[in-house]
Amino acid sequence: MSRHYTPAIFAASALAALLALPLAAQTTQTTQSQQSQSATTPQTSQQPAAQPASSATPAAQATASGAPLTPPVRQGFWGRMNPFARKKYVEGQLAPIRDRTNELDGLTAANAKSISDVDARSKEGIAAANDQAKQAASTADQAAQQVQQDSQQAAQLNDQVGTVNSKLGSIDQYQVAQTAELHFKPGPAKLNQTAQQQLDQFLSGLDNQKGYVVEVTAFSTRKGHAGVAASQDLADTVVRYMVLNHNLPLYRIYTMGMGNATPAQMNQSADATAPTTRHTAGGTVEIKILKNSLSQ
Repeated sequence: MSRHYTPAIFAASALAALLALPLAAQTTQTTQSQQSQSATTPQTSQQPAAQPASSATPAAQATASGAPLTPPVRQGFWGRMNPFARKKYVEGQLAPIRDRTNELDGLTAANAKSISDVDARSKEGIAAANDQAKQAASTADQAAQQVQQDSQQAAQLNDQVGTVNSKLGSIDQYQVAQTAELHFKPGPAKLNQTAQQQLDQFLSGLDNQKGYVVEVTAFSTRKGHAGVAASQDLADTVVRYMVLNHNLPLYRIYTMGMGNATPAQMNQSADATAPTTRHTAGGTVEIKILKNSLSQ
């Protein structure tokens, strides 16, 4: 019977040895996985402390991750793949990969948020710059319009100044517009009815005009001081009638008693064929209306 049981004993011993090998390998794998987890745990715990220091830019955040994952080492008798691996072993192998994936997801979200913030600030800056450019363009247009208006006003003022200067230059340039001649009889200086009608017709509408002066020159047939006095009386008689009957202001009337001087030719500047003023026994008064450009 010992011969029959001997092979069975050997077979049982070999089967026990084969069954013991997976258990030893599993024990070795569990020990190595615990060692790898303990080795990677300090790196994971140090990661949050490194992130705040690198929160300046997304690129710095991306470089603040933990050390690269190392490839799994050979696991005991079975090598890389253990057909008898337990859930705890698989969890130990997947935990570093899951943690690193979560870390990458967080960095990606943070980078996306940073990019979105930069894009929003860029759009706001561009919009503000566009508004400022539009406002500057509007201000420039208003300034250009104001300059154009000022230029037009300056041109108008120059024209007005030129017109005023021209008028001022022609104020004292009087031209003879009308002339009249009155003849008196010997005796006191007195206007007869014919002379009054002649003056009324000559001075008609003159009180409503501007830019004119009246020149009254009287001549007498007497000589010496008596002639000058007599001619002045004739001129005063005519001026008195102008002021009282035609409301002519005195500052527009200029008189001169010429005595027995020879009268000037009438309308010499306007009509060379006009008759020469002649003396009469009682005296002669020559009246001229002179006007400048302001009268127009």
